[in-house]
Amino acid sequence: MRTSLLMALLCVSAGCARAPTVPVRYVVSTADADTFRIAQGKGTAILLVNEETGARAASMGVLELQGGSGVPEHIHEDSVEMLYVEEGEAEMSVEGRTMPVRPGDAVYIPAGLRHAARIPEGTARFRAVQVYVGPGPEQRFRQGEPVQPPASTP
Repeated sequence: MRTSLLMALLCVSAGCARAPTVPVRYVVSTADADTFRIAQGKGTAILLVNEETGARAASMGVLELQGGSGVPEHIHEDSVEMLYVEEGEAEMSVEGRTMPVRPGDAVYIPAGLRHAARIPEGTARFRAVQVYVGPGPEQRFRQGEPVQPPASTP
């Protein structure tokens, strides 16, 4: 009984017990995802899985930034952020500690910690899969200019 109650409480706090308010999209193509220009036009955020696709407990997207750009220092009070670097290099700063990240690296940023990123000049492109456990921070990217998908040719 105690175990069942504990599991139910964990599920509720993680969002798995809440019914989605929109139909769940189990597969989201990058081509169909909302994409926004960010970092003063030097990057894009591709919003793949989030509340708009029926995901309530976490969100996932792809962050692409050009050399010389970055993400200013900020905090996600209630969300863990994780990155998986696919391409390029960056200098990540977490609570004032700077560390390099390269392709194949995973980055874990606990909720409530100050963090930032800088993409060195000369880096062709930085690309990382970005996950928020406790979704919401990805919504700030919607303030950027929407990127229209390329027109399909008949």
